[in-house]
Amino acid sequence: MARATGGAVRVLSHQDTPALHKLLDADPVANVTVTAAVRQRGSAGPGKSRAGALILGVDGAQAGELQAACWLGSNVIPVGGDAADGELFGLAAGALRRRVSSIYGRAEPVLALFDATRWNNHREVRPNQPLMVITGAPAVEPLPGVRPSRMEENAEVERACAAMFTEELGFSPYQQGGAQYRDRIRGLIRSGHSLISVDEPSGQIIFKAEFGAVIDEVAQIQGVWVNPRWRGRGLAAPGMAAVVEYGLQLAPTVSLYVNSWNIPAVRTYERVGFRYDGAYATVLF
Repeated sequence: MARATGGAVRVLSHQDTPALHKLLDADPVANVTVTAAVRQRGSAGPGKSRAGALILGVDGAQAGELQAACWLGSNVIPVGGDAADGELFGLAAGALRRRVSSIYGRAEPVLALFDATRWNNHREVRPNQPLMVITGAPAVEPLPGVRPSRMEENAEVERACAAMFTEELGFSPYQQGGAQYRDRIRGLIRSGHSLISVDEPSGQIIFKAEFGAVIDEVAQIQGVWVNPRWRGRGLAAPGMAAVVEYGLQLAPTVSLYVNSWNIPAVRTYERVGFRYDGAYATVLF
């Protein structure tokens, strides 16, 4: 890694934790996933297991300052920096030869990072995903009955999540580790971060969404899905309004990112009251 980047990139240690927190705090909306992970493990240092996530860094001009960082685990997520920093992290990631499932984050460093890795085993590149935020009451009436999932509903929630994942990405989530996926869904339910609306006569989930990352400052929505049998009935906007109301109890800002080509979803989020905060990009493997 040092040879590939001319020594510009290094693996962060526990001593870098304050500087990393400062960098993360500069853009809480974009950095919510990494911030949540770093706060949970309490250190900028490497994970405990041999395959645990590393955090790479580029030092700033001042002693003890970080110009940019990059989470390197099953997902690769650049933090701060620009295209030049993204290129350095891509060279480092390519040298480390780790298997990853995605690269995502602010579009400029993500796309530069991916280009620098020269990885050609990707499934898809999504170069422009609007990052959107809302900080006040939704602009449409919330859908009644949207509530946190219950543990006894785990099987139904998992089926809905897997259906959404497969529809969105084109392959089953179980291909990349069924046990880990099931644990993830159970964790979301246990934490109160899985929301559903149920058709009482049939017992089927008609709408669902999750908060994939939550910190004191931001709650990020993921996995928005309307059951195909109930599409076309105007559920998406009021369902999202209900999710926003719940999310604002967790944090003062609720965020999400969406594929630019999904015009109906973009228009729905605009109707609810979301505004733009730049763009994400995602590379899927």
